[in-house]
Amino acid sequence: MFMEVSFYNFKKLHDESFQKEVLARFEEIIKNNSFVEGPYNTLFEQSFSDYLNAKHSLLVANGTDAIEIALKAAGVTTGDKVAIPGITFYATAEAVMNIGAIPVLTDIEEETGLICVESLKRMAQKHKLKAVIPVHIYGLPADIVEIEKVCKQYNMTIIEDGAQAHGARYLDGSMVGSRKDSLTTFSFYPTKNLSAFGDAGAIAFSDDKYKDLILSYRNHGRGREDIVGRNSRCDHLQAAVLELKLKDYPQKYEARKNAAKMYYENLKKVKVISQKYLNYSSWHLFPIFVSDEDQRKRLIEHLKNKNIGTGLYYPQAMSQFKTLASFKEQGEWTKAEEFGKRVLCLPMHSFLEIEQIQYIAKEINNFYGLTESRTLDQSL
Repeated sequence: MFMEVSFYNFKKLHDESFQKEVLARFEEIIKNNSFVEGPYNTLFEQSFSDYLNAKHSLLVANGTDAIEIALKAAGVTTGDKVAIPGITFYATAEAVMNIGAIPVLTDIEEETGLICVESLKRMAQKHKLKAVIPVHIYGLPADIVEIEKVCKQYNMTIIEDGAQAHGARYLDGSMVGSRKDSLTTFSFYPTKNLSAFGDAGAIAFSDDKYKDLILSYRNHGRGREDIVGRNSRCDHLQAAVLELKLKDYPQKYEARKNAAKMYYENLKKVKVISQKYLNYSSWHLFPIFVSDEDQRKRLIEHLKNKNIGTGLYYPQAMSQFKTLASFKEQGEWTKAEEFGKRVLCLPMHSFLEIEQIQYIAKEINNFYGLTESRTLDQSL
C-alpha cells in the first residue's frame, strides 16, 4: 500500500459546497459595502461566546493582537513581568515585548510541553509577576485549576493563549475560554482548527470590566480618552467565513478527536501524549516523541519518502531565540530546550481516514523496526 497523506487538507475543508456558500456571503458584503465590523462580526462574536460558554468574545485583527490587547486590558504595562512557557509560538513572547513588558521564561512539563505549575510557583516567588500566559500547546489544556491557585496567591492575571485550542476542554470539563477570571486569546489563522481566509483573532472573557477597554483598544482608542488604541478591527469578509465555519465546527472537532483515537490505537508502541487528553484536547496537532534531533531528521526523511507530511512544532524553545537571550538568567528553560529536540507532529485534520492513519503508523513502526513483541522505550 502506498498513498499520500498531507499535513493539512484545505481542498476538502473548502470544498465546492463551502465555496458556494462563502461566495454568496462575499457578494452580499460587496453589494452592501459593509467591509469592516459588519453584521457577521456581531453574529460570530455571539455564536463563539455561546460555544465557549463565555460571556463575551470580541474579534480583533489577529491572534498576536489578541494577546497584546488582552495584556493591556489586564493593566500590564511597560516594565511589568509576565510568565510565559518555554515551548510556544514566538508570538506569545513577542506580544509581551511589544507592549514593553518583560517575559519571564517558565519551564514546561516534559511529557506535554505545557507550562509547569511548579516552575510558575518558583518564578512567582522570585519575581513580582503581573500576569501569566499559559499556552494550550498543540490544543492540550494547561492545568488551569492549579494555575488559578498560584495566581490567586500572588495576585496575577491569567491571559490564556488558546490559539490552538478551539473547542478544547480543561481537565475539569469546562471549555477553554470559559473561566471567569481569565482572558483567553484565539487565532483564526488559515491553518488553525477554526480558520479564516487570512488573519483574524478574538479575545474571550466573562468579566464585564474588560469589554469597553477591548472595544476601545481594537479601534484606535475610540470612546475613551485615557488610552492609546490601535487599528485591530476584523474585516467583515473574515467574520463571514468564521461564522459559516463555526456552524459545523463541533462536527469537525469530533472528527479530529476520532483521528487522535485512531492514532492511539495504531501507535501503541511509540511514545505519544498521554491518552488522558483524548476527550479534552482540540487536537490541533498530534505530537509524537523521538529520542533526539538526529533520529527525528531521519524519521522525517523516511516519512517524506512515503509521501507523509510532518511538522516541527516547536524545535526551538523560547530561550533559544536571540531576542530572548537576555531573559534566560532570570528564568527556567532546561526542560523546554530538551523538549524541543524530541517532538515531531503527524498529519492531523478533520478528513483523515483510518486507512491513512494505519499507513502512517505502519511506516513509523517500520522505521523503528517495531514488532508485536517489541515496544519502543523512550522514557522522558
